[in-house]
Amino acid sequence: MKKALMYGAGNIGRGFIGKVFSDSGYEVCFIDIDKNIISAFNKDHEYNVKIVADGFEKLDKVSNVYAVDGNTEEAVKEISECEIMATAVGVKVLPYIIDNIANGIKMRMKNQKGPLNIILAENQLDVDALMKEMIYKKLNKEEQEWADKNLGLVEASIGRMVPPLTEEERKESPLLIAVEPYSELPVDSKGFKGPVPELVGLKPFTPFSYYIKRKLFLHNMGHAICAYLGWQKKYEYIYDAIRDQEIYNKTKSAMELMIRALSKEYPQIPIDEIEANKDDLLQRFHNRALKDTIARVANDPLRKLRRDDRLVGAALYCLDSGIIPVEIVEGIVAALKYDNPNDSAAMKIQSDLAEFELNYVMKHIMELDQNSEPAMLISNAF
Repeated sequence: MKKALMYGAGNIGRGFIGKVFSDSGYEVCFIDIDKNIISAFNKDHEYNVKIVADGFEKLDKVSNVYAVDGNTEEAVKEISECEIMATAVGVKVLPYIIDNIANGIKMRMKNQKGPLNIILAENQLDVDALMKEMIYKKLNKEEQEWADKNLGLVEASIGRMVPPLTEEERKESPLLIAVEPYSELPVDSKGFKGPVPELVGLKPFTPFSYYIKRKLFLHNMGHAICAYLGWQKKYEYIYDAIRDQEIYNKTKSAMELMIRALSKEYPQIPIDEIEANKDDLLQRFHNRALKDTIARVANDPLRKLRRDDRLVGAALYCLDSGIIPVEIVEGIVAALKYDNPNDSAAMKIQSDLAEFELNYVMKHIMELDQNSEPAMLISNAF
């Protein structure tokens, strides 16, 4: 049986990519460092994925799975032997897994194993370049030349939403995971070495920057605006906030601004296709079965207000296209006013606003000059 390797057995690893590998006929090895998770994989060699939507629930079994500890040599051996691999560990964790990947590449070269394509399910623009830089630092010249021909670093855009489990569900099994039905997996077709593998739901595309921007500036931006506006009206769940007509209209309008900007940069994508994605997202935000909380989606506004992230990044992207991002700016202001006492990042922003005022926050968090057009738009709306 062909073998696939999934580095990271969290929500996306178990709930999405690992399942894609299994559904596509692979035996799946998970690498993780959580001993409970590893032990559960190796006891049962299968786990359940609960697919949930309003009025719909389906249990899918994922079979032929096992796990190894990322802190052992076994992890390197698995990387050296697999047919295809993916990572879903979070960008901040990538530096900690590079040694294993580099050593696996060295072993593949020594054993004359074929090309290794790694799908990077990390939702970060240019993560392929970041990974290449980190991996190549660990390789000598000969190994780098081998990697040039045989190592495919493939960006992916992960849109599937994973709701939290209840305590009862967690007790059921440490491996159980719940997901929404959406399961499209866009990947950068230029990243592969050799033929693109046949995987269920895989959508190879180029230029891939379109999908990364669509995920960050349409999906994540719309989700965040709905959450921050929802907090102001004291809603607990995204599905309640999006059912509020005022919040729905503002979220939809913000997303429509982004459609215009995306369409301008990518005229080859039919605007109807981008519109359909927006409509699908708004429908998915209504999904009660996801139990998606305002606090989860709004979490860490320090990161979400960064210049290159979903809110300020989207506003700048619109301005670059000559579009005034009115509703996106409203979302930025709502994020600045997000005062959840259980969110340390939100409390830091509130403290900075109280002590140093808005211009300081715009300069130090958003990297905006107070006389720039976006800063003035935010200032006027604030």
